[in-house]
Amino acid sequence: MKIAFNIDYDVQQNTGIGRYGVELIKTYVRSGMPIEIWMSQFRKKLPAITEGVHDKIVYYPWPRRITDYLWPSIRASRAEITWVHSANCGMLPAASSFRQVCMIHDMGPFLYGHMKTKKDTEFWVKRIRRVVRNADCIVTNSNSTKDDLLSLFPQVENRVFVTPLGIDHFASEKSGESPGKHILNVGTVEPRKNIDGLLRAYSVLSTRRDIPPLVIAGMDGFKAGEYKELAVKLNIDQKVRFSGYISDKELVKLYSEAVCLVHPAHYEGFGFTVPEAFTWGLPVVASDTGGIGEFFSETAWMVDPESTESIAHGIELALDSGVTTEQKLKRHELTRKLTWQNCAIKTREALEAIEN
Repeated sequence: MKIAFNIDYDVQQNTGIGRYGVELIKTYVRSGMPIEIWMSQFRKKLPAITEGVHDKIVYYPWPRRITDYLWPSIRASRAEITWVHSANCGMLPAASSFRQVCMIHDMGPFLYGHMKTKKDTEFWVKRIRRVVRNADCIVTNSNSTKDDLLSLFPQVENRVFVTPLGIDHFASEKSGESPGKHILNVGTVEPRKNIDGLLRAYSVLSTRRDIPPLVIAGMDGFKAGEYKELAVKLNIDQKVRFSGYISDKELVKLYSEAVCLVHPAHYEGFGFTVPEAFTWGLPVVASDTGGIGEFFSETAWMVDPESTESIAHGIELALDSGVTTEQKLKRHELTRKLTWQNCAIKTREALEAIEN
C-alpha cells in the first residue's frame, strides 16, 4: 500500500483540517510507510509542511484544471500509488489506477448550514455530496460525525470508518499557576461557535458576582458584527474583548494568562480547542454535544449550548472548582488513547478493509 496525500488546503493554518493532514503525514513518515505528497507549484515558495518530507513531494504540472484529469492517474501508475488521501473533501477526477479516501470532519453544512454564509454552506454541501458519491473510502473523526453522515446518507455505511484524531501533538501540561487574568474563548467568531450564548451567559453571571473579563480570540466570521453589538446591548462591552485574528505567539500568551477556557459551540465534529487548553492545565467549559461530548465529557465542565443558565453555571464551576482530580486523570488517559499513531493505524485498517 502506498498513499499520496493530496494537499488542497493551507498547511500553515492550525485548523482542524490542516492539523489533521499534517500530523497524519508526519506519523506516516516516522513509521517509514511509503507515501507521496502532491501539491501545486505555487507551494514551492511557501514554508515546508514539516521536516523530512522534501524528497516525498511531487508537484502538479501546469495548468492544474487540465492536468488534474490526466496527471494523477499517470503519476499513480508510475509511482505505484494505490490510494490518494484528501483531508479536505477535495476529490480528484476518478481514475482506474488509484482509489480515493476522504476525511469528513463534520456534517455542519447540512445540520447547521444556516450558521454559515450561504456561499460557504453551498460550497461544503457540494464537496461532501461528491465524496458520498465517489470516494472509495470515507473516514470520520468521531462516531458522532459518522452517525450524522449515515443519518443523511445511509448508503455509505460499508465505506465509512472512524479514525479518531490525535491530541498528542499538544505539549505536555505546563507547570506553574495561571495568573487568571481573563476567561478565554478561542475560535472563529461565528454562530456555530455559539458566541451569542457565551455573551448572554457571561452577562448573567456578571450580575451575580465579580468575574474576570472575557477575551474572544479569533478572526471575525459570519455575523461577527452582530455579536459585538450584542455585547454593547448587554452592557458588558467594557469587559469583553474581541481580539480578531491572532498569531500563534499571541494565542500562547492568552492561554498562559487565562483562568479557564469556555467553548460552548453548538456543534463540533471533534474539537481541538478543548484538548489544547489541557496543555495549560486550564479548567474547560464545553458543550456536551457532538465530538466534544463523545471524547471530552469526563475532562471538562459540560454544558447545554442551548441554555444560557447552563453555560453560566459551567463557567461558575470552572472558576470555583478548577480542574478536579478526576478530570486530570481522564485527561491523561485520553492523551494516551487519542494519538496520531492510532489515527494512522485506524486509517490503514480502513483502507485494507476496502481492498479486501
